[in-house]
Amino acid sequence: MVFIHIVLLPVRSGVQAGLVNNVVTKLNDLVNCIPFVVRSSCGRTVTERGKQYTHALVVELERADQLSLYANHPAHQAVLPLIKEIIGEDALAMDFDTSA
Repeated sequence: MVFIHIVLLPVRSGVQAGLVNNVVTKLNDLVNCIPFVVRSSCGRTVTERGKQYTHALVVELERADQLSLYANHPAHQAVLPLIKEIIGEDALAMDFDTSA
């Protein structure tokens, strides 16, 4: 059983690909930086169904009570300003417990 944290990112049109790729790489690397992150996967949508959301992040945590620890972890905090630099509006986040 794991706790799932999903974030949809609306990357602004015209943002340099290198900036976006850097954010994606850092988000994918969270699994190597935060001990209780089971998996971290970020990528660009391959369909038009995401509306304004061009990228998605899925993070699996060991337990629900680790969400606040994840949110405040230095590795997560370090990538937040980079995310804000590339998105055009607020990201959309959802969280759920697979044991529920």
